[in-house]
Amino acid sequence: MLQFFPAHTHPLTLVHDPDGLLADEGLLAALAERGFTLIQEPDPVRLRHRVEQARPWSADHPLIIVTAEPLNKLPYDLWQQGHHISLALHAFFPHLAYPVVRTLTPSQRWQLSQVPAPVRPLGRQGSTDHILRHVFNVDLNALQQPAGLITWLNGYHQRIEPMSSVLLDHLLAHLRKVPAYVDWALDQLLGSREAFTAFVREQWRAYVQQQTGQLLSEEPVRYVLSFETDPALQDTLPSLVRSGTLEPVVVDCPERLPRWVLPVVVTSDEDRLARRFDELLQLLQEYARASLPEARWPHWEAMAHLWVELVSLRYDPRIQLDLTQETAYQQLQSQLDKAFLDWLRRRYAPLGSQRVPTPHHVHHVPHYIAYQRRQGRVDRVALFVLDSMSLADWQRIGSTWRARHPDWRFEEHLLLAQVPTITAVSRQALVSGLRPADFAATLDSNRSEAKQWAAFWAAEGVPGKRCAYAHLALDRGEKPPVVDDPRFQALCVVDSTIDEIVHGASLGAANVQASLQLWLDRQSQQLEELIADLLTHGFAFYLVSDHGHAEARGMGQPAEGLAVDSRGQRARLYSDRRAAENVQRTFTETILWGQDGLLPDGMWALIPLGRKAFATTNETVVTHGGLSIEEVIVPLVRITRD
Repeated sequence: MLQFFPAHTHPLTLVHDPDGLLADEGLLAALAERGFTLIQEPDPVRLRHRVEQARPWSADHPLIIVTAEPLNKLPYDLWQQGHHISLALHAFFPHLAYPVVRTLTPSQRWQLSQVPAPVRPLGRQGSTDHILRHVFNVDLNALQQPAGLITWLNGYHQRIEPMSSVLLDHLLAHLRKVPAYVDWALDQLLGSREAFTAFVREQWRAYVQQQTGQLLSEEPVRYVLSFETDPALQDTLPSLVRSGTLEPVVVDCPERLPRWVLPVVVTSDEDRLARRFDELLQLLQEYARASLPEARWPHWEAMAHLWVELVSLRYDPRIQLDLTQETAYQQLQSQLDKAFLDWLRRRYAPLGSQRVPTPHHVHHVPHYIAYQRRQGRVDRVALFVLDSMSLADWQRIGSTWRARHPDWRFEEHLLLAQVPTITAVSRQALVSGLRPADFAATLDSNRSEAKQWAAFWAAEGVPGKRCAYAHLALDRGEKPPVVDDPRFQALCVVDSTIDEIVHGASLGAANVQASLQLWLDRQSQQLEELIADLLTHGFAFYLVSDHGHAEARGMGQPAEGLAVDSRGQRARLYSDRRAAENVQRTFTETILWGQDGLLPDGMWALIPLGRKAFATTNETVVTHGGLSIEEVIVPLVRITRD
């Protein structure tokens, strides 16, 4: 692919890319390293604005304009000046059926490109089998045994991106022919990680109950896995525990059980949390042995889930860590903080250029929802922003809601918050669908969000009178008045409860966890009732966060007077680079972030490294604005109801 884009050659390149080949993150990063600026903007007015912002382009600072439409639909002056390229998916995978390959995500196409191509052209079925085998590690013979299927499903559900319906239907057709699975809900087990986890856990409880006589489940379960007679199934237990699919079951006398059972049972006086802490440490250390700065986004997504679980355990009051565990945690935290910063420098800005069909940045969210609407998958849409909800917060909230609402289904994505991860920057990007460079005039506050939300949907053909924006406090009984009004098509609701918890946490991250649990016990029901109302009235409901939060330690506060545009504990904004550099000379454990193609030109963020903060020296604070995994990687959750 890079052969089409030689460095220092063409000032302006126009690319016809109907299959989204340029959406590959590795390719985007390589183009950025060669000095290219990439613009993909279907709106002609915004395209012209972006092009003018990018001037002057030259052979040393070239510009790429990407469009799914024919190049002759671009403005004539650009068409006349540009070097023309047309990319076609079938040209890169000539021996595979184009309709099947087209269903793959950019990351899955990259995996397909890493394996040898078939030596002869394959039809649709052959192409599907080839992709299942090489991209999703499907061995149809191995999957005919329950142990093989459970092992494969456990690995498959660790992936962030599922297979397309075309591939899924083909695989299901094979599995339904296997007599052992005649009564299995295969479509649910393949389609939902939650359903797979629930199935494995209830099967394990049924086995332990059968062996010990302890009542572990009030509901009768049809036991189908045969742990006691299948050595291959027994061998899967450690991996099921490490991935979190299985949790150890409390038994009275584990010594009476076979030795292979021991990884998945505990006594009533054993510290399960400490055991899980050690498992996560080991698993993350294995992940960290990879070259993390060059890792692809799915690798970091998988690591983020494990890391925030570990962080939550560390601050759980029920766990007692010894010095060895605490030291290992601190070393791992330092290693991941540095690696994540290096990765952000390489991949953060390039990933910001691709908005659909898979969102990567918070400012992609409105475009992703609008794309779903154009595809006919949703009609009325509701975006609920829980300000400051971290991925760790969502893990706890989601676990509670799943227990309370078994008929709810959760489709999760992970996103990158806007750097710096302060509310005035990141939430505006989230609500408006714009880069901060496009709302530079309001970068210091969130007062324009209602207009920005309406403006986005006006461009999508939804009049302003059919849009609504509300900043509510649900714990005080406030609710948007438009839920049951059929005129409204696009609703955005912001709730700052978690943000208030974060900024009021004088005792650190453990204080946040305790307050969040109190909120779940006493106040979350108001939000759950609102979600139920919105689902009942036909809204597609999306829950999202603008940024997360992290515990940090103060290193002192700068005294730069009016030279700073915005003061935060984890980020300070400057429109004068020299003023930022003057502060950085005193506070050397900082990074100057700017010129990333997302922030306005001339705007710089001074961000503390590691877990430092612009606060009183050695003071512990919980805040946001920085570059840690907990602050930058946030959840986007689509909630539906059976």
